[in-house]
Parts: sequence; C-alpha cells; structure tokens
Amino acid sequence: MVGAEILNLKEALLDFVLPPHCIVCRTHLSPPQKIICDICWESLAILPYPFCPNCKSFLEKSLFCEGCRDQTSLGAVRSLGTFDDYYQRLIHGFKYQQKTTLGKRLGQTLGERLVEDKIAARFDCMIPVPLHPARKRERGFNQSEILASEISEVTDLPMLKKVLKRIKNTKDQTKLSPQERMENVRGAFSLKNPEQIEGKRVILVDDVMTTGATLGECASVLLEAGAKDVVGATIAVALI
Repeated sequence: MVGAEILNLKEALLDFVLPPHCIVCRTHLSPPQKIICDICWESLAILPYPFCPNCKSFLEKSLFCEGCRDQTSLGAVRSLGTFDDYYQRLIHGFKYQQKTTLGKRLGQTLGERLVEDKIAARFDCMIPVPLHPARKRERGFNQSEILASEISEVTDLPMLKKVLKRIKNTKDQTKLSPQERMENVRGAFSLKNPEQIEGKRVILVDDVMTTGATLGECASVLLEAGAKDVVGATIAVALI
C-alpha cells in the first residue's frame, strides 16, 4: 500500500506542476477528468468476445478452441482491444509514465467484461504475471498486479500474487521473433505454495498479449502443478 500511495502522490504532483492533457488526443483536461478525456474514453473500442490465443479466432460460446486445444496450454484470452495506436498510448502511459490510476480504470473495465462474458463466474482465482524483482524495483510496481487487484474488486475473485514467481530476468520481448520469445520465457517461472492452485480454475492477468509466449509458459507451470484450467485476461492483444 505504501508504494501505491507514493505513486499516487507523484501523479498528483505532476498534474499540479504540468496541467494535464488527454493522453490520447492531447486536449486540455478539466476537472474531474484525469489522464484521458471523456470523449476518448467513451470511444474505446472493445472486442466483442474472448479469442483463441493460438489462431486468434473469436470464441463466442466456449473458452477452448477445439481446433487448437492440443497446441496450447492456455484457454481463451479476454482482451479489451487490439494493440493499436490508441491502446498503445494508454498502456505506455500506465507502464512507463506511472499513470497508475489509468491502469486501475482499465482493470475495472476488464473486470466488468469478465463478468459480462460470464467468465469470472466459472473461475476460482486470478494470478498476475509476475515481474522479476529487479524489473519491479526499476519500474516501481508490477502493472499486472494493479490490473488484477482492480479485476478482483469487480469480480470478487481472490488475487493470488505469491504463488507464481519469475525466477529468470528475461530480455524485453518487444524486438524478439515468436520463436525467440518462447525460448526467452522457457523456465522463467516457478511456483510457491502449489497447493493453493491445485484443482483451481485460474485467470492469468497481464497487460498485453503478443504471441502468447509468456501467458502460455505461465499456464504450463500452473497446469503441471495441478490447476484445472487456465485462461488469460489482458488490456490488449497484438495482431501479428
């Protein structure tokens, strides 16, 4: 809580020194608007359904793609939108400009979608994708934990943030090929207290899914430890 309070204070001080502008359209923000103007927020394009992490086809009635079930350990992923310029600005502001209140708002919206899609009611808990301790110290927070905390408030699902652990400080995935991404995260995660997820249906939370390598590796670790099913929830999905 202390870390979150410090981040909120920093954000408030920056808003005082530099009059806030919408992170998307750059128009001046009048109170009570913060970070993003009402017009840009209301125009947020939301994907209609969860999708298969392997073939990216929408899954309207099922959380598992019959054609890809043997090719991925991860079930459906529910993302708010595609990683276009709009979502890229939102995520960049959240992660790299420390606009944590924006992350909380996005997490609340994602939680509402998980409820509307009747996904939350079918699962037992959620786990944020962990950062390596060195990366977390550098950034000051784990963006996935902030998202998962807000989703937990909306869905009433418990957030388990001390179960999955990143034991390998992986390279930034941004410029890696799909195969390099898989190699980069292989063996990067381990479990503490695996009994907490045995027989449980788990929602994995992260900010962006690109190839699905990170979410897939996390899902494999959880399933090997006895989790029953694993699906994903992210702010955006990159269409590559």
